Amino acid sequence: MSEATTPHPAAWHPDPTGRHQYRYWDGAIWTEHVADNSARSVDPLDAAPPTRREVRQQLVSQRDSSVGSPRPTFAQRRAAARAERKRGREAAQEVLRQRELVREQERLEEAARKRAAREAAEGRARAEAEAREQARLAQLAREQVAREAAAREIREAEERAARILTYPPFYLPEYNGYPSTEVAGEFARIDAIHAVLGRRPKLNEELINEDLLAALVPEPSNPYDRSAVKVIISGQHVGYLEKEVAAALQPTVISIVEAGYLPTVGARVWAIARQGYESGKKPRHFANVRLALPYASRMLPLNDPPFEAYSILPWAASLQVTGEEQHQEVLAEHITPDDESLIIGTLHPLEANRKNGKDLVEIRIDGERVGQLTPASSQHFLPTIWHLHAQGMTTAAWLLIKGSAIAAQVTIHATRAHQLPSVWFETAHTAPRLHGSMSHVSNDGAVDDAEIRAQMREPMWDD
Repeated sequence: MSEATTPHPAAWHPDPTGRHQYRYWDGAIWTEHVADNSARSVDPLDAAPPTRREVRQQLVSQRDSSVGSPRPTFAQRRAAARAERKRGREAAQEVLRQRELVREQERLEEAARKRAAREAAEGRARAEAEAREQARLAQLAREQVAREAAAREIREAEERAARILTYPPFYLPEYNGYPSTEVAGEFARIDAIHAVLGRRPKLNEELINEDLLAALVPEPSNPYDRSAVKVIISGQHVGYLEKEVAAALQPTVISIVEAGYLPTVGARVWAIARQGYESGKKPRHFANVRLALPYASRMLPLNDPPFEAYSILPWAASLQVTGEEQHQEVLAEHITPDDESLIIGTLHPLEANRKNGKDLVEIRIDGERVGQLTPASSQHFLPTIWHLHAQGMTTAAWLLIKGSAIAAQVTIHATRAHQLPSVWFETAHTAPRLHGSMSHVSNDGAVDDAEIRAQMREPMWDD
């Protein structure tokens, strides 16, 4: 039976611990009040049992107090019992109050711990939210800077491209040859190709233009391919050189552009419209762009063009130069490990000899004679030479040198006078100066071509 249901009323009862004669029961719990031979004292229930010495001293004190002490009367005992019960009740109430205070203190401490944990969690959540917001703002700032940089780069690239298109053209060797190099990405620029052709083709109609010129514009700022070279025809962007071709040719194209020239080649554009796969569908447009690109080794000559006014004849089939065996020491300077060397030569008339009475054409490289054309071949170029000479200009042509330092052969690749289109005479066809050659034009000594190159446009790309 539990303490809450015990039948014993509040009173003094034998001490259940055996340490004293009596211990006060307050009707609910055993109290700390004890009595021995009518002498009261305090001994908590959870106190350690007294030692033998303490027991002896207690017995002696009880014996001494009982000797000569009058026995209390009934009224005194009853009053003492009432007082003891009152004190017991007060003690029990104090115990309950202390327990309640302890429980309240525990509740307050638990509430404080929970509040501190909640505040700490909220603080961590706020700190994490602030960190995420700062990271988001920083990312937005980086993205904004990247967008602005990309927009600035695109704008500068467009400005460079527009400026490049105003440069004088440099017609690459073989620019008027067969267009066999395909352009990539034309499927995404059908409208530009139609603009080049002048209109859209009708259904199943083919539109072809084989007499076009294409400009090569390097685009090292292209985010997808830093070696990109875009193709411009009639002011329209019609595609790019294929990736492998662009990687091989872009350095040469950049050097030409930085020298102030626009690399130019011949182009062929073809377009057609086909019916869609399903009936009722709009016609599908297809196009193809091809360029007359020379080999990489034939894009730039190994020497600079003449310092005097000149014009380079368009590329054509080769003609053998004669008499080159007498000028091997000059040709040896232009021999390279490659199979052939591209050179700019100049053509000069020679007076008729007594043998056949026909004027000849002398071939020179950097002012030094390297051979001549046969009388029959010379007649094809003399009209052009005389025409340009009347205008104060020198006739230049593309030469190929093959062989070794002790046995070299020279061929000339130039269009004959009767094959030149009228438009060719409208402007001089020149080439960039890239080698810093010396010009012997005054009695004060040679003038370094570096001064001329210093006046050229600055490099347009940092990379």
